[in-house]
Amino acid sequence: MLLTLTVLLGKATLAQQKQFINPDSLPPLSKNYSQAVKVSGGNTIYIAGQASVNGKKEIIGRGDFKTQVITTLANLRTVLSASKATPADLVKINIYVVDLSADKLLILRDELKNFVTDNPPVSTLIGVQALFNKDAMIEIDGIAVTK
Repeated sequence: MLLTLTVLLGKATLAQQKQFINPDSLPPLSKNYSQAVKVSGGNTIYIAGQASVNGKKEIIGRGDFKTQVITTLANLRTVLSASKATPADLVKINIYVVDLSADKLLILRDELKNFVTDNPPVSTLIGVQALFNKDAMIEIDGIAVTK
């Protein structure tokens, strides 16, 4: 005997809401990230690591960190756009930088403030020894939530 259970679900419309949480009791933040983002409703998009590569998998900006940051963010924007999202929809990013230094941090912060202007996502910056290609200097993955 085969038992079939059918459940009819009504369509509920949930508005996507994001609450950016930055407790006053914690140290002041730079303007490039938030301490936490609470999301309700919406669709979640998990974004694989993006780097400074073109369609032929060639590294763009060999030895030029600023060019690699700009290209990496452009590639991230392309993936977001293909997912019908924008940088404003990002709630979490992980940034991996080879041989992290104060100079690289300044360049990264400068470019990030132009990428997400209001309510930046939660982020983690990780200095690494190497990435997928010996010439890659930065990789960024993320999570976005849309309506």
